[in-house]
Amino acid sequence: MKINNAKRWSKSGLEGYFAAFCGVCIAFAIRFTLHPFLLGNLPMTFFILNTIIIALFYGYRASVFTILISIPLAFFFFVPPFDSFDTPTAQDSFVFGSYILIAFIAVGVVEWLQRERYRAVLISRVSNSNFQMLSQASAYLKKERESTQKPAS
Repeated sequence: MKINNAKRWSKSGLEGYFAAFCGVCIAFAIRFTLHPFLLGNLPMTFFILNTIIIALFYGYRASVFTILISIPLAFFFFVPPFDSFDTPTAQDSFVFGSYILIAFIAVGVVEWLQRERYRAVLISRVSNSNFQMLSQASAYLKKERESTQKPAS
């Protein structure tokens, strides 16, 4: 059965973007708190976790928004030399490229799974509706058949 509305599983509006922004702030706070321990290691890990969580609840648009906010934050604060936008080294570029690739793959997989889940829900609703209509039609036909079979008095 072809279902065209599976893309609409997530809520539309600004709620997802607000949650995405709040999630980025929380991820930044966690990473900033751990910065003396981690230094330049794992600059995007908490941001990627946030992106996956946002993708799970609000869809790919809000999660791409988190990626776009997270990259400059992580690059500025957590890549040596800290607190600057100096030209990234080849290693920094590779690390950020791999994080971005992982984020987009995770967002794509989550979006696909959510669409398939929502598609199953829609098919179930259509099936239940068809069953109810068929039951009503069957009851109506049974009632009509019984009324025509009764002898007139």
